[in-house]
Amino acid sequence: MSNDKKVMRTWTLIIAFALFGQLSCSNEDLDIKSFNDDSSITTLNGTWKVLSFENYTDNIREFKNKENSRGLDIIIKFDDTKDPHELSGTNTTNTVFGEFEYIGTRKFKVNNYGTTEVAQPIWADKFNQAIIDGEVNFKINVTGLRIYYDNETKSVTLTRE
Repeated sequence: MSNDKKVMRTWTLIIAFALFGQLSCSNEDLDIKSFNDDSSITTLNGTWKVLSFENYTDNIREFKNKENSRGLDIIIKFDDTKDPHELSGTNTTNTVFGEFEYIGTRKFKVNNYGTTEVAQPIWADKFNQAIIDGEVNFKINVTGLRIYYDNETKSVTLTRE
């Protein structure tokens, strides 16, 4: 076989594998339950943006779009260097603020949560439900935070800003 044919065959295989990889991965195929927790990270501190909401009962992962969020972001800042610990940010069309406390390993509770709900899309409602659900568990790593709510049948996944 000539060198030209070997090079062409190699590129054909590379392209075929790349296409196969692209076609075999979609949002529907994601394992929504998998999330790498880094036990060395012990604080929620930082600014976080909502990436998706997960529903484990229906095995659905919902990403931001024009319908559910009007294309607007939910960005929250956790700060446990203050006493009491604070959270603040924007929930699509409105601001949010409150206090939180750690109540165990990988568990926190939001106290004194405040927001307006003026003209907010469904994603903002979902976030409010998640964050004020009582004692919620979470997993965290360098790039992501996942907060579980509704008896751990749902979660919200955030990325570090």
